[in-house]
Amino acid sequence: MKNLITLGAEEELQIVDQDSLELVAHDFDRGQLDYPDQNGSSSCELHKAVVELQTPICHTPDQIVASVSAMREIIRLRAQAQGQRILSAGVHPFSNWKEQEINKDLHKHQHYIRLVDEYADIMRSLVSYGFHVHLGLPKGIPPMAVFNSLRNSLAPVLAISLSSPFYEGRDTGMQSWRHSMLDRLPRMGTPDIWRSEEEYFKHIELLRKVGTLEAQHGMWEDLRLHHRYHTLEVRICDATPSLEHIWLITALLQCEVATLVQDYQRGRLPKPLSRACLEENKWRVRRRGLAAALIDWNSETPVSLHDYFDQWLLRLTPAAKELGLLERMREKIQALFIQGASADIQRGIFKRSENYQTLVQHLIHETEDAQFAPAQYMQ
Repeated sequence: MKNLITLGAEEELQIVDQDSLELVAHDFDRGQLDYPDQNGSSSCELHKAVVELQTPICHTPDQIVASVSAMREIIRLRAQAQGQRILSAGVHPFSNWKEQEINKDLHKHQHYIRLVDEYADIMRSLVSYGFHVHLGLPKGIPPMAVFNSLRNSLAPVLAISLSSPFYEGRDTGMQSWRHSMLDRLPRMGTPDIWRSEEEYFKHIELLRKVGTLEAQHGMWEDLRLHHRYHTLEVRICDATPSLEHIWLITALLQCEVATLVQDYQRGRLPKPLSRACLEENKWRVRRRGLAAALIDWNSETPVSLHDYFDQWLLRLTPAAKELGLLERMREKIQALFIQGASADIQRGIFKRSENYQTLVQHLIHETEDAQFAPAQYMQ
């Protein structure tokens, strides 16, 4: 494809004790020494019950899923050697945040120590897990032009990943409780419209100058222009156990950005919606999930999420055909609305079992044993 959009992804995995199924401190350094990274990389995070995997730069959603699957297996082996298991979901269904250990070695984790010092219990309690997608643009495309319009697609992408309905032994009533946690921090949520890349990074430099941001760090919003890689990083998604959903999220974003690049070249980029309008649709997805009705702000009418995806896929058809993704995207969207997102499946399991251990065992199985059939043709 002429305007190929490169891909990268990060997934934050939960580490739980194999017996209690509670979140548990993982020895990251020991694990990485025992089982080195393969087809990707990994890192620790603030809480010791988190390991983040990172894919290499990829060109197709199949490559993203292959890397995620390979790195999940490496981290599974590390956890197993320490009497632990792994799972992917936005939050743990019943563990208490107050019992979670933090990485606070002064020599290795100065960044985490500063975060806790600045944000106190907000940061200590933020035991949440996300899935992030990086999208690299072709040379000569101003990133902020694409960034501003890409904001419009954040809510439906979140809908695919929803996986955090339970928290500390309660049904929260939400499909993504993770965002109820994240939104307590500053510089979170839907980003503003920015006039240029220069203006965006000038603001980041100002935040560093006044001591709000550390050097070499950026903002945490649902979408950001990455401060080092200069990729468009979509950060809105919950971590989700389904490789099928990971593939669909990545494919939709790659096709959306490819379409926006073509729109820019033809002088017809969609009008960026205001932050207030986008936050309304994000709330509807967080609360109602796949049953939500999004507001079409052009016609000022609600549209079922199912109909929204139909219209979205129609818009993405030229790019999806060119990338060889269209039929598989259509199949996976249909399956999503039949089977539900992870949050829907979790509620069904808990309704039948009324047991949180059973629910966590399901998430472990879905993560550790996830299967994915790659395309039978080169893309």
